[in-house]
Amino acid sequence: MASPPNPTAELPSEASCPICLEYFRDPVSIHCGHNFCRGCISRCWEWSTAGFSCPQCRETAPERDFRPSRELARVLEVAKRLSLRVARGEAVAEEEKEEEEEEGCERHREPLKVFCKEDGAFLCAVCRESRAHRSHAMLPVEDALQEYKGQIQAHLQTLKEERDKLLGFREAEMRRSWEYLEKTGAERQRVISQLEGLRLFLEDHARRLLAQLGDLEREVEKTQEDNVTSLTQEISRLDAFIQEMEEKCQQPARKFLEDIRGTLSRFEKEDFQQPQLLLPELEKKIGHFREKNTALEETLRSFQDALMFELPEKTKVTLDPSTAHPQLVVSEDGRSVRWEEDARQDPSAEGPDADPCVLGSQGITSGRCCWEVEVTPKGSWALGVARESLKRREETSAGPEVELWSMGVCEGQFWALTSLERVPLYHIQVPRRLRVSLDYEKGQVAFFDADKRALIFTFPAASFKGERVHPWFLVWGEGSQMTLCP
Repeated sequence: MASPPNPTAELPSEASCPICLEYFRDPVSIHCGHNFCRGCISRCWEWSTAGFSCPQCRETAPERDFRPSRELARVLEVAKRLSLRVARGEAVAEEEKEEEEEEGCERHREPLKVFCKEDGAFLCAVCRESRAHRSHAMLPVEDALQEYKGQIQAHLQTLKEERDKLLGFREAEMRRSWEYLEKTGAERQRVISQLEGLRLFLEDHARRLLAQLGDLEREVEKTQEDNVTSLTQEISRLDAFIQEMEEKCQQPARKFLEDIRGTLSRFEKEDFQQPQLLLPELEKKIGHFREKNTALEETLRSFQDALMFELPEKTKVTLDPSTAHPQLVVSEDGRSVRWEEDARQDPSAEGPDADPCVLGSQGITSGRCCWEVEVTPKGSWALGVARESLKRREETSAGPEVELWSMGVCEGQFWALTSLERVPLYHIQVPRRLRVSLDYEKGQVAFFDADKRALIFTFPAASFKGERVHPWFLVWGEGSQMTLCP
């Protein structure tokens, strides 16, 4: 029949501290209701400054708060007593078992007074003198008990010392983890605070600009109203004079010719000059506002370019020799490629129109990443990204049109290159070190002067169509070489 379940079997887990995994010592309850040893939770919170988090549920309290858990202490005493009773019962059972064993040798009915160290067996005096055990090392049972207990105690002492060291390491590790979590939390708050400050600043600046624009609009409306009123008055005066002169012309000859000289002199005295308008002044103000807005656009563009440069994570790129053109030599570590006129024996393998290019081994299907490349000023070169269909085409020597987005130097001219067009980049100094930045989701490929951290060109809407893309490199001409930066 199976023995009944031991009521104390589940007590150790319930009466153990989650930090040190031993019975509670001076148990306390913290803000979330979980219990810990006073010393353990004190050490965990020793370096906390911003908040005090529970090691189990991570609930945070602004202040250090723990209360003695008297109920748990009483339960713990009961658990200890129960465990002690069970241990004593097991010890008594073991002693009874040993007494049963000491009844005697089953074969000779003699007391078992000797322990054979080689066989690990209890022997009687007759068995000890037998041929099977005569040459073995033996000890009286009590001496063997003390000897082996001493060995066990020595091992236990070593294990306890190792356990104490590990406990110290664990506490130090937890302390470091809390420090790191506090640092990451502080950085998170810093990012939020900085971005919130930037957002408020931009909103305030936008309100100021819109307010200035509103004032300018109201000034335009007021000027328009004043000018229209002045012109209307002048038109009305001219209408009245015209009507008077037309009526004069309808008069009989005698009356018409009376004071004809006075009538003509009125034409000479009338000043029909156009009234002075303020529109040129308004045009000047609008131009000044446009200049301020252009400066703001350039500042924001520079800010966006800086974020585009800094935010993507650098990815490790290596070159895939299996995709290299026959006249390209890839280094053993896959970090550089150079042009050699007679690098391979069979240059026709790629076909007469194949570009001297090589792909990166790593395919990209999501996220933002970047890599940097050093180029030589000799020969021609280009770098960028290509859809995986290019790799398949190289493997099968047939397939869809090559799709790539790149930048490079060809015959001394700097170009932005796609599968279908070339965009000349005039007045741009060719850098020695370039960064390619890829935002897969946005379909954006950007090229930077890595030394100046300056944006050179962006393809804003590349069509990857959910396909894997690879870094792409082209070198051509004597002395042309590319090296991937670490």
